[in-house]
Amino acid sequence: MEDRAEDRIVDGVIGAILEQRLQAGTKLGEPELCEIYDCSRTDVRRALVVLATRKTVELKRNRGAFVRVPSQQEARNVFQARRAIEKTLARNAALHATEADLAELEEAVRAEAAARTGGDRARAIGLSGEFHMVVARISGNDVLADFLRELIMRSSLIIGFFAGSNHVLCEDDEHAAIATAIRMRDGVKASELIDRHLRHIEDQLVFEEQPEAADLRRILGA
Repeated sequence: MEDRAEDRIVDGVIGAILEQRLQAGTKLGEPELCEIYDCSRTDVRRALVVLATRKTVELKRNRGAFVRVPSQQEARNVFQARRAIEKTLARNAALHATEADLAELEEAVRAEAAARTGGDRARAIGLSGEFHMVVARISGNDVLADFLRELIMRSSLIIGFFAGSNHVLCEDDEHAAIATAIRMRDGVKASELIDRHLRHIEDQLVFEEQPEAADLRRILGA
């Protein structure tokens, strides 16, 4: 399959958001993106339209494209939606998980802990989101899993904007406890733990703080 510049830009921006390297409010300048991805302005503009439809970029007339700045109410709504969806996904995962699924879940916990111990913050953040997606895949509900994928991206942007570098990463024991409840087939417990876990993350948001300006070439450049 052809490696399209448009797809590389979309994947690069979304990946940087998921790892909380790219902050809300950052201008996505067309010249910089053309240089970073060695592509045309047409490719960049197509990618920015795709990102805008995914609610990660805002296109401002005569000003350009910016990583979307979430409101406080949007932040609350996103986490409320995540709790509603993930509680169901956790219950279903406890019912449907195979031994292979459980091994994948435990590997996700181990990999995230290793990244955190090794001081690789960006990788640890990415793997934290992957843990939640593993639970979603195990649940067997593809529709809710698709919704969750978008919500994880939006919550990563929210966390990066309202907590930034001071944000405490997901605790090892929280994900491990969820994985244990799923292994024990205790859907009620898994649901309660994931609700508590998401509330813990939301409670760390500080809505008065603003992020520092970002260097687009440093963040997206290889």
